[in-house]
Amino acid sequence: MQGTTSSGGRRLRDETSRGELRLSRLSQTWAVIRYELTWDLRKKRTYIVLGLFLFAAFYFGYLFPITAGKSSITGPNQLGVTISSDLWWVLVHNLAFNTFMSGLFPLFIGGFVSADSLASEFDRGTVVPLLSQPVRRVEVYLGKFLAKFLLLLAISILFTLVVLTGSEVSVGAQTHLDMFPLLVFAEFGAFLEFAALTFFIGSFSRSGAMVLGVLIAVFFMITATVLILGLQYGFQESMFFLPVANADFLFTVVPWYIVQPWGVMVLQGSMLLAPTVPVVVTVISALQYVVVGLAVTIVVPLVAGYYLFRRAEVKG
Repeated sequence: MQGTTSSGGRRLRDETSRGELRLSRLSQTWAVIRYELTWDLRKKRTYIVLGLFLFAAFYFGYLFPITAGKSSITGPNQLGVTISSDLWWVLVHNLAFNTFMSGLFPLFIGGFVSADSLASEFDRGTVVPLLSQPVRRVEVYLGKFLAKFLLLLAISILFTLVVLTGSEVSVGAQTHLDMFPLLVFAEFGAFLEFAALTFFIGSFSRSGAMVLGVLIAVFFMITATVLILGLQYGFQESMFFLPVANADFLFTVVPWYIVQPWGVMVLQGSMLLAPTVPVVVTVISALQYVVVGLAVTIVVPLVAGYYLFRRAEVKG
């Protein structure tokens, strides 16, 4: 009986210790999140991103619905909604919006926000005192990314809210407002995809400028590669699993799903005015591919980046 009691007591102490350890690690990760968000508020780059965000929100929320809506296709769409006042349908057909939101906007928002998250710690020499704290590298890496996760989620929600509110004011009542989370998902997913790619690049770069330079080079390289292949073979399912390309498909597929979930769509782009080979797919299958591809293009760079960050030498 005494042996049983002693064994039970040890198990209880072990469970208590493990629980305290988990709580300690959570509190350390939360401390890194607060540290990262505090630094973000002190960076000039954050306010550059904020300025771009405000410009884009004003343009797409107040000017875009009027100009693009009236110059787009007129008459009811497949759902019987008047296109000139239905922002969702305008988003599907407008090349300017898709080009901006699928590439440049996520590049600057997700990339600029995350560019010096890891690299600046090495550049400023603050990585040494940071890692000398009772915090593991996995908690530093995860905490920094979760800070960007929260910041980018807030930007996505606010941007979508401003755009839809502006559309209500500019051209009248909007339809399909229950699909609001889907557009937030598209924006947030694209931002997060670029942030994950930036974390990977930052794990082996030692300056924010170098991270941005490599990120922009990768952006144009992948975009050009996909378009060149598209000219020969059309957009294939495997392209959904490429970073940058997936963000592009995300902003093409999600608006289509909002207005015509059970229909078909044509995946086609252009390079130097030459159209790529058109590929017809069902909207639901394209959405499935783009969601799985989004998970892959976020998780793989993050895991690879952590592996490099864990093995990085710290001098000081």
